[in-house]
Amino acid sequence: MATNPEFALQHSELSGNPVEMLVVGCALGVADGFANALRNQDQAAHLKVAETLDSLDQQLANDPCNLVVLNADAEAVSCPEAISKIRAAAPEASILLVGKKIDQRNSFAIEYGLQDLIDIRDEEHVALAVKREHQTLMLRQDIARLKNQLEEAEARSHQLVHSSRDAIAYIHEGMYLNANQTYLDMFGHESSDEIDGLPIMDMIEAESRSEFKMALRKVAQDGKHSEEIRCITSDGQSFSARMEFSPAVIDGEECTQVMIRDQGQNLALEQRIEELTSKDPQTGFFNRQAFMERLEALVGNPGSAEQGHAVVQISISNYADMRESCGFDCTDRMLTEVASVLAATAARAHTISRFGDHDFMLLCDDEEPALEIAERCLHNLRGHAFKSTRDSLVKPAYAIGVTRAEKGAEITAHEVINRSCRATGIARTEGENRVVFYNEQMPGDANNLPEADAAVVKQIDHALANDGFRLKYQPIVSLQGDTRENYSVYLRLITEEGKELVPDVFLSPTRDPSRLAEIDRWVVRNAIRELASHRRNGKKIIFHIILSRAGIEDDSTLLWICDCLREFRAKGAWMVFQFRETDVRNAWQPARTLIDGLKKINCRIAVSNYVESDKGDDLLKHLDIDIVKLSPEFMRDLATNQSQQDKMNAINGKLQRDGYKTVASSVEDAGSLAILWNIGVNYIQGYFLQEPSSTITFEEEN
Repeated sequence: MATNPEFALQHSELSGNPVEMLVVGCALGVADGFANALRNQDQAAHLKVAETLDSLDQQLANDPCNLVVLNADAEAVSCPEAISKIRAAAPEASILLVGKKIDQRNSFAIEYGLQDLIDIRDEEHVALAVKREHQTLMLRQDIARLKNQLEEAEARSHQLVHSSRDAIAYIHEGMYLNANQTYLDMFGHESSDEIDGLPIMDMIEAESRSEFKMALRKVAQDGKHSEEIRCITSDGQSFSARMEFSPAVIDGEECTQVMIRDQGQNLALEQRIEELTSKDPQTGFFNRQAFMERLEALVGNPGSAEQGHAVVQISISNYADMRESCGFDCTDRMLTEVASVLAATAARAHTISRFGDHDFMLLCDDEEPALEIAERCLHNLRGHAFKSTRDSLVKPAYAIGVTRAEKGAEITAHEVINRSCRATGIARTEGENRVVFYNEQMPGDANNLPEADAAVVKQIDHALANDGFRLKYQPIVSLQGDTRENYSVYLRLITEEGKELVPDVFLSPTRDPSRLAEIDRWVVRNAIRELASHRRNGKKIIFHIILSRAGIEDDSTLLWICDCLREFRAKGAWMVFQFRETDVRNAWQPARTLIDGLKKINCRIAVSNYVESDKGDDLLKHLDIDIVKLSPEFMRDLATNQSQQDKMNAINGKLQRDGYKTVASSVEDAGSLAILWNIGVNYIQGYFLQEPSSTITFEEEN
C-alpha cells in the first residue's frame, strides 16, 4: 500500500522492529488511523489493507501476515471465512477482532481462538493490543530461535568432546557417566563399556586421592578448579596429569567434567595461530600488519634512536599486464619465485614482508646500506630465469623505492611508508627496473609545493600519522520501505585549532596519488571498524563508502579492504562502495577490476554524480552496478520546473527498469521531496533531511 513521504521520514526513526500489520474489512482511512496511533506510541508499522476476500487472498499469497486486525462489521468480508484463510496461510497468526458492538462477539471470539475484542472507534486501544501481540510474536520467534541454537550447540558440544584431542570424562557421585576415546586411550581402555560402573578413584593413585576429593569439593564451591593429580592406568602404570574440573550437565543431570589437556597440541596450535595471523601463506613472508607492527616498534620507539633504519619497497610494476597475458596461476607462481629471490638476496634484512598484492617491503638497519640491497635485489630479479613466465611474452619489471629513518629523526612509521610509496611511484613513472631514493624535493612532497598548499599537505600527513581525521555520517532515507539504515560516510580533517575541513578544501593541494590512496585506506579501515561495532549491537546499518580515483587505481585497495574485513570480523554485504562517474570513465580498467573484486566479497557498488551521457548507458551496461546516485543537477529547481521533473522521471524510470536502485542526492526542500515521492525514487539524501553528523543518528525534521 502506498503512503505519504512524511510517513516514510517518521517511521525510519521509530523504535523497535516495525509491525507488519494486515487490516481486513476496513476502509483505508480507518486502517491509517490504526497505523497513526501506533506511530504516536513510538512503534513503526508497515500497513497492508484487504477490503474484500479476493484482496485478502492476494495479500496472503504474496506475504502471509502474523498480525491481523479483522473488522467484524465488514459487509464484504465473512469473518469465519477470513479467519479460515488467515489460519491456513499463517497458523500462528494473532487476530484482533474490532467492531462497534464488540461485546456481542464474545462467544465467537472464544470459539475461533481470537486474541482480543476491541471497539473499532478506540484507535489507541487497538494500537496497544497490536503492540502487545507484536511483542509476543517477537518473543515466540526468539524462543524458537534460542531452542534451535541450544539443540545445535548441544549437538556440536557432544561432537567436539568425542573428537577432541584433550582427554574428557564426566563423573557423577564418583562414577563415570561418559568419556571420550582420548580419555579411554590415556588410561588404557578400549571402549566406554570397560569403565561403565567403574569408580574414578580406581584410576587415581592412593597418595593423590585426598587432593582429588578436595578438588571435587572446590568445584562445587567455586565452579572451576585445576589440580596436579597422580593417575594410574589399567595395567598399573602411573603418570602425572593436570586435571581441570568444571560443572556440567549431561542429559539434564548435574555432573562434573574432568579434562586433561594435550599440552603438546596446544603449543603447536598456538604457534600455528601466530603463524597464520602474521605470515602471508603464499610467500611465507610477514604480512602487512605484522610488518607495520615491527616498523612501529623500531621507528616509533625512543630507544631506537641509537640506530637508523631504512625501508626498501619492491613493486612489480607491470603486474596487471602480466596477469592479463598469462593468467592468475602464472602470476601466482611468479610471485612465489620473486619471494624466493628476495629471501636469498636480503637474508640479513630485519624483516621481509609481502605488503600488497604485488609489493614487497624490506626493513633494514645500518649494518648494510639499503640502496645497495635494493640494487642487488633488482640485479638478481632481472637475472633470474623465471620458470613461471617462460611462455609469456610479458616479463616482470620492477619499481623500487628506498627511504630512510635517520638516527633520532622525528618520523612515524606511517610517514616512512608514505615516503617509500612516493619513491616507488616515481620509479614507476621513470621507466622499467628503476631504483629511486626518497628525497624531500620529490613531486608530492610538501616542501616542493606553494606555502599555503604545503601547510595543508603537512596537516594531512600529520592526520594520517596521528589519527587526525574524523568520519561524518549522513542518512540515506528509503521511500520504498527498506528497513535497513543506510548512511553515506564523509571525511573531515581536524586542524590543530580544532576546525573541521571538508575534502574539497584539503584534498585540492594533494596531487600525490599515493597520499590520496592512503587517505582512502584510512577511511575504509575506520568506517569498517565503526560499522562492525554497530552491527555487533544488532543494528542493521549499511555504510556507503566513497573511493577516490587514486584509491581505484591503487591495486592494493581490494587487499586492504579484505584485510580490514577480517580484522574487524565484518561482512562485505554490509557496505556499498561508491565511485564517482567521472572517476570510473577516466580509470575504466582499474575501476572494472576493483568492482569485480568487490562483488566477489559481496559488496554492493554505487555510481554517484550520474548524468546519462549522449552515448547512452555504456558505463552501466559494462559494469556490475547496483545503485545509481543521480547528479545534483537533476535537483535544480525540481519543485517548480516541469521540464526538470519530466527529465528526472524519465531517467529514474529507465534506471529502475534496468534493475538499478536510484538515489536522489542534494534534497534541500519539502517541495522536491513530494515530487521525488511521486516519481518513485528509491532513496533520498540531503541537508533537508539531516546534515552529516559525527554520530549514527537520524533527527526528524519538525
